Amino acid sequence: MELETLRRILKYLVTLLVLLALTHDAMAQQPTTPGVTLGGGRTIPKAKADQGPKPKIIHGTVADANGNPIENAHVLVRDTKTNVTRTLSTNASGIYSGNSFPASGDYEVTAEFGGQISEKKAVSSYLNREDNVLNFQLKQVKVAGAANSPAAAATTPGGARIDTFDLVKLQAALEYPQGVPAPVPAILLLHGFGEDRTVWNDFKKALLGRGFAVMTLDLRGHGGSKTKNNLPISATPDWRSSPHDFPLDLDAAVTWLKTQTRINSNKIAVIGVDIGASLALIASSKFTQIRTVVAVNPNLREGQEMAGGAQDYSPRSALIFTTSEALGNSLRNGVESPVKVQVLNQTGGTTAWFQNKLVTDSVLEWLKVTF
Repeated sequence: MELETLRRILKYLVTLLVLLALTHDAMAQQPTTPGVTLGGGRTIPKAKADQGPKPKIIHGTVADANGNPIENAHVLVRDTKTNVTRTLSTNASGIYSGNSFPASGDYEVTAEFGGQISEKKAVSSYLNREDNVLNFQLKQVKVAGAANSPAAAATTPGGARIDTFDLVKLQAALEYPQGVPAPVPAILLLHGFGEDRTVWNDFKKALLGRGFAVMTLDLRGHGGSKTKNNLPISATPDWRSSPHDFPLDLDAAVTWLKTQTRINSNKIAVIGVDIGASLALIASSKFTQIRTVVAVNPNLREGQEMAGGAQDYSPRSALIFTTSEALGNSLRNGVESPVKVQVLNQTGGTTAWFQNKLVTDSVLEWLKVTF
């Protein structure tokens, strides 16, 4: 009886060893999935970390027969799958730029000016290329004089029309400081809801006097930015938390600013109030060229929703003004160093905040230290 029991135990052990060996072989044959390490040492599978092809950027120059830049030329980007055409315009340096073109699209691109049309160029969905540079030369066009040269454009501050991905025409202006050689650091100023870019008229003088180029912008539905696809639009409160409205203005403005030949494209700051403050914080996490930001009275929830979710909201290098200590602490915890939060008993819009000498002095000192 004892011998029979011993045989059963030995048979059980042999079976168990065989099963363990088979399990080990099966696991060894499975392909390993590389991971991506996140903050705090957490790792997610690479399959989840990869979000597929990024939206395409299409940009370049349009020149005449002598190679001179052409201002206000139109560049037509047609998606051959949907037959939707987006129109971009060149600046005084002959530069055009458009972003957020879906990676799945096949695009046919042409330039036109003065009745002349360029050859067609293509951007294919089969090429997983985020950055696409297409330069055009209109051989039958000659630009007379120096009015369209980069030098003339740089010394003549004025308005600019910028097209967003969804065909909103934004009114903007870029002004340069006197006597500062290129490349010039730049600051983008973003107003609050219900305002327009003129609220910055006083403070931008202080920035220009300190050697910064200053870009002011009317956000969609405000000031001179009230047409979308040639139809009138008005700002609505639900835009405050929409990822499909004001963030598209931010994308277009930063992209346009980076293409300006006198601007130091790696040294840009954003200052904003209210929705402009939320956009400034989004810009700091989205664009590597943004060196630092100043956010005056931002809304954390709205900012996260405009960014597409809390997981996409990761600001860095920010000076934040707020009226609530609790909100200030919440904002501080979500911003990568350097970060500074000042709690002030202040009401009103952009003009009221920037009439406060404590605010303006703090902003200028922050730019001096971080910029």
